[in-house]
Amino acid sequence: MIQDQHSEFVKQRAQRSARYRKAYPRYLQRIDLAMMVREMREATGLSQKQLAERVRTTQSVIARLEDAEYAGQSLRMLERIAAACNMSLKLHAEKYPDFDREVALV
Repeated sequence: MIQDQHSEFVKQRAQRSARYRKAYPRYLQRIDLAMMVREMREATGLSQKQLAERVRTTQSVIARLEDAEYAGQSLRMLERIAAACNMSLKLHAEKYPDFDREVALV
């Protein structure tokens, strides 16, 4: 029920506003990045402070990266976090119909 209401709200808002249509997908990407950082950390069983020590930064930087409102993620920091969590990180680029590339970063 709530999901249906949210979907309808997004649909109506997007129909009325080009700015909203452009911003909404970008915001969803920030949510995904924040969740990915948190999930990598939690899957490794680390606290924010422990992860920060492994990547040689502060706990507040990790907290910021796990905040969907933050838009300053760097590829280098994401690589460092993945390495600290013993995970691989991949960059995927695609453009239909004929371009699809993936590169392992860590």
